[in-house]
Amino acid sequence: MFVDFDADGEVTAQGHQWTTAASDSDFVQRSWAAYYSNRGLQGNPGWTQPLADPAKDNDPDDPFADAIDLAKLKRPATNPWISYPNGRFLFDDLARHHVGFENFGEFIARDRAGAVRPSLIADTDAGYPGWDRMLLDTTRAAVVTRWIAAHRDDLPRFIYVWLPDDHTAGSNPCYYTPDYYVANNDRATGAIVAALSNTRAWRHMAVFVTEDDAQSGADHIDAHRSFLVAYGPWVKPGVVQTRRYSQVNVMRTIEAVLGVPPLSQWDQNAAVIGGIWASHPDDAPYVTQPIGVPPTVNQGTCPIDKTLRRTAGETGHLLTPGFVAAHGKAASLAPAYLYNPTALLKVSGAEQMKQEWIASKGAASYRRVMAYLARYAAAHGAPLGSFQARD
Repeated sequence: MFVDFDADGEVTAQGHQWTTAASDSDFVQRSWAAYYSNRGLQGNPGWTQPLADPAKDNDPDDPFADAIDLAKLKRPATNPWISYPNGRFLFDDLARHHVGFENFGEFIARDRAGAVRPSLIADTDAGYPGWDRMLLDTTRAAVVTRWIAAHRDDLPRFIYVWLPDDHTAGSNPCYYTPDYYVANNDRATGAIVAALSNTRAWRHMAVFVTEDDAQSGADHIDAHRSFLVAYGPWVKPGVVQTRRYSQVNVMRTIEAVLGVPPLSQWDQNAAVIGGIWASHPDDAPYVTQPIGVPPTVNQGTCPIDKTLRRTAGETGHLLTPGFVAAHGKAASLAPAYLYNPTALLKVSGAEQMKQEWIASKGAASYRRVMAYLARYAAAHGAPLGSFQARD
């Protein structure tokens, strides 16, 4: 475990680029703050974004959009080619140097016409479930572990797996609770590591588990401080690495192992990770641990489309017209409860909002805004906690 590990970007738009390219583009670096301002500006952070509203409420964004040519998407979307780093991504580097890989879930570079290069899509699982909070990481892990089992004797040199459940859905009604999302992510990660540890290549393997950014998770040391754990036969057990590293060091280490050149000046000048490697491997397989948290859902008024999306996601499916036809009449709405959306925090967001509002604008102003929020929540059939102290 690395206890002084930093993300190199501040938000998701940069973070995915630093994680997979050891750099972000000039365009993203200059524009992400405007894109994240919630003022309606259309960003281009590196993945597609729809330019038209869905036809109906139960038509979410295509979770496979980042690996599909733009001309094949249901709705028109941005072409993010302008936002790619100069050297593109590690996947491009591997393809250029004929190093085999398999990519589960990360976006890949398009050309100016919006098409994905054949050399990239050939080593990308275009059917891997992308961003959909109702699809759990255990579903994604099942896709990966089935693929590992089918390729256990001929794995490529590099495998990338995206598991987003640690992001959680916060306190939003109808979604799983943060505790369950994190537990599900742990279980999915364990299943993948265990599957890798039962392959022929395990004796020569290193696994790094990190996140793309520390956005909204700033801790008491630094807003960039993030998470990194290494697994593998050559990793010393029980080591707590206190040397300072960042995402660029992970990229440099991967490049050194695979024998490919750096993508930018940042990874070219970064150190390969050290201090964690053993002299002799211990290639005993890992054993997956069960989930220790029951599947629980945030309370609140739950629209039928979200209920159906979660019902579909429980079995690893998306909400399609066929699924609605088969399950729509049998689905029931979740009961409505009042709850505090930030009860897990030592000082809740609601209390923080109250204190800061009164301190800056006065008690009368706070009473007025709370009355407005109460009317707004009633009009939308949702508990007050769905709107208080949120964006």
